[in-house]
Amino acid sequence: MRFKNIVGAALASAVLFGTAAAQSVSGVSGSDVKAGEDVVEYRFAFSPDNDGREESFTHRLHYQHGFDDSLRLRALVLMGNKGGEALEVQAVSAEALYQFLESEKTNGWDSAIRLDGILSTIDGKPDRVRIGWHNAFELSKALELRSVLLLGKELGDNHRGGLSIETREELTLKIHPKYRVGVQAFNNFNTTAHIGSFDEQRHQVGPIVKGKLTDQVKFELSALFGISDDPTDVDFRFFLSYGF
Repeated sequence: MRFKNIVGAALASAVLFGTAAAQSVSGVSGSDVKAGEDVVEYRFAFSPDNDGREESFTHRLHYQHGFDDSLRLRALVLMGNKGGEALEVQAVSAEALYQFLESEKTNGWDSAIRLDGILSTIDGKPDRVRIGWHNAFELSKALELRSVLLLGKELGDNHRGGLSIETREELTLKIHPKYRVGVQAFNNFNTTAHIGSFDEQRHQVGPIVKGKLTDQVKFELSALFGISDDPTDVDFRFFLSYGF
């Protein structure tokens, strides 16, 4: 209970004192929900200056709880700064993940539906609601494929028409009982009102290494390289989580 209070205080502090690019600290989440599991996670991303864009830093802190083997809720805060500016809170969000397929009953396929709401704290930036479909496939004892499809609607100031479309994919290979290596792909196809050309969309790919430092502490190290004109040339990312 004391640790939960610390987590709550940390989240509150982040909101009080705290998306350069929200996708830069997004992951390819799994679909497996565990009853009673509590996790606090910190994520960091750095984009060097390039093509006239200033260097940027993004920080994210979230807390999640599994209410049973099907339902998980998560709350998060996103912070960032560019070019030496002061760190500021850019968004707060809440999401619910409902798992409806278990790998133990489907020959290695976990699947879940996600709902989230994102409230922007930056003037002139729209809020957003999304629905997502998360999947994880055990292709072999060592090989796992994850995929996420996200459809969203922007609301409020300067919102775009239509539905936003995003996909995320991750293929990893277990190289050690505690470690996996692989590749990720992130794709943002803009909205159904204006899909645009490939270079107007946001497409990134890159390597990932992830694993366990202890039974409770997990990490991810990754880099995403822009393969279209819209994203930054590269995002360097570090995630660290503690489960209890």
